[in-house]
Amino acid sequence: MLRELTSADWLEMLGLPEDRIPEVAILRGTRNLHRFRDIHAERFDNVLNLGSPNGLFEDIFVGTHRSLNIGYASVYGDSMASEIAHLFGALGTRLVIQTGCCGGLQPGVQTGDLVIPTNAIPGEGAAQYYLKDVEKVRASAEVLRKCASLVRSCWPYHTGAMFTTSALLAEGREELESWRDAGYTAVDMETATTFAVARSFDMKRLAISFVFDNPLHGDTLVHTDEERTARREKGEEAMLDVVTRLLDHFAADGV
Repeated sequence: MLRELTSADWLEMLGLPEDRIPEVAILRGTRNLHRFRDIHAERFDNVLNLGSPNGLFEDIFVGTHRSLNIGYASVYGDSMASEIAHLFGALGTRLVIQTGCCGGLQPGVQTGDLVIPTNAIPGEGAAQYYLKDVEKVRASAEVLRKCASLVRSCWPYHTGAMFTTSALLAEGREELESWRDAGYTAVDMETATTFAVARSFDMKRLAISFVFDNPLHGDTLVHTDEERTARREKGEEAMLDVVTRLLDHFAADGV
């Protein structure tokens, strides 16, 4: 069955040489799968696009950054995130970084700010299949500390809990207020899933995202103007810059 597939099985199906197994995997949460795949492919060398004979996987590649093999995949929601994190875990990847955008929940979490969750709360459906009866999954402490030290010098950021849902358009005021009152910093659609799968494979795990909106404080995804657009773009640039600086660190000191 699929759970029993080994690294060798996946390497054969993907047509991936063993010496290209990624040390680090980057997942980008987005509905725009192809566009962000192409954007990220330009950031790496020796890009090898991956697929599978039956079309199970698309929008995945392995590239290099200095001495590191880096895997990348565009994902949307918990199902895709779980499959890709599982794939990289089965291959033997040592660190997975979840990136993308999120919705702010607390006052002061503004559009364009970065969120680096210390832990993630599963409110979706996939995490339970990897970790039973777990209420939260923590980021890896040493990677979290390094990431925070890099962000501190360049852009506003927040830590705390990320709540992960699987139904974006089902978010109403009642749900948002309950998550805010529970103390969660932000909400997204992938982090808890990726963390749960990563922990089940004993992978280090980190998430960093930029705030797209904060609906409870007068800023929703339907509100778009030049200022908000500029802050979102700058937040995404800051997120990508921090990830690149993390990769520089891992290339020098190991993952």
